[in-house]
Amino acid sequence: MYTKNNFFIALLGLIILAGASCTKKGDTGPAVAAGATGPAGPSYTGAISGHVDLVDQYGGKVLTGLNSAQISLNGGAPINPDATGFYQFGSISTGDYIISASASGYASTVLDKFQFLADTLNKDIKMAAIPNFAFTTFTTYSNPASPAPNDSLVITFNADTRAREFIVFVSNNASVSNAVSNYLLVYAKAIPANATKASYVIYKQDLLDAGISSGQMAYYAVYAYVTNDVSLYEDYTTGKGVYNAVNNQMVDSAIAP
Repeated sequence: MYTKNNFFIALLGLIILAGASCTKKGDTGPAVAAGATGPAGPSYTGAISGHVDLVDQYGGKVLTGLNSAQISLNGGAPINPDATGFYQFGSISTGDYIISASASGYASTVLDKFQFLADTLNKDIKMAAIPNFAFTTFTTYSNPASPAPNDSLVITFNADTRAREFIVFVSNNASVSNAVSNYLLVYAKAIPANATKASYVIYKQDLLDAGISSGQMAYYAVYAYVTNDVSLYEDYTTGKGVYNAVNNQMVDSAIAP
C-alpha cells in the first residue's frame, strides 16, 4: 500500500537530485607554482632624517662640533649634519637601509637593517667619545680553591674627580680584543670618582658557559670605556655587541679555575 510517508520520501529524493544537477562550480583561477611570490608592493619616495648627538667620556652631552660628523646611507657618499646636528637624505625609495656614522674623536656606530616605507622617517644617531684615560697596571689571578672558584682582575689607574668605566673582554685565544670575532665574554664596570684601583671577579661558571674549560688558559683584555655607551650596536651577523668606544688596551691571562 502506497502510504503518505512513502510519498514524502520520494518527493524529498527528487528535490535533492534536482539540486545536485543545478550545482555550479566557479572559476578557481590559474594555479600558483610552488615557491612563487606575488607581485611586489608599491614603491614610494620620501626622506630619512634625524639629529646627531655627541656624548663625552663621562656620559655628558656635547653641543659643539656636530657638523663634523660623517653620515652615509647604504655605503654611499657621506654627508655632514648642520651646526645643530640635523641631517637629511632626500628622494629615498621604499626599501631596507643601513646608516653608518663617524666623527673624529668619537666611536663610529651603525643603524642596521631598518625599513623605509614612505614619507619622512626619523632616525637619530648617537656617538660616544673615545675615552682618553689609561691604566697603569693590569694583573689577573687564578683562584681555584676559593669558595666560589674564579679568576680575579686587578687594575690600577690615575684618579679622576668624575666617575668613569672600564670594560673587559674574555677569550680562549691570545688575540682577545673588542672585535666581535675575538671575544667570548664581555663585562663593563664603573670606576668611582677619585678611585685609583679596581678589582673584578670572573667566576668559573661564566668561563665554563663560554666554552673555557678548567685548566685552560683564559685571556683578558681591559680597555678604558665610555660611561653610558650610546654608540654600542649589535653586529648583524654574530648578534654580538660592537664596542667601539674603547681605548688603551692592556692584556693578561690566567688559568681558568
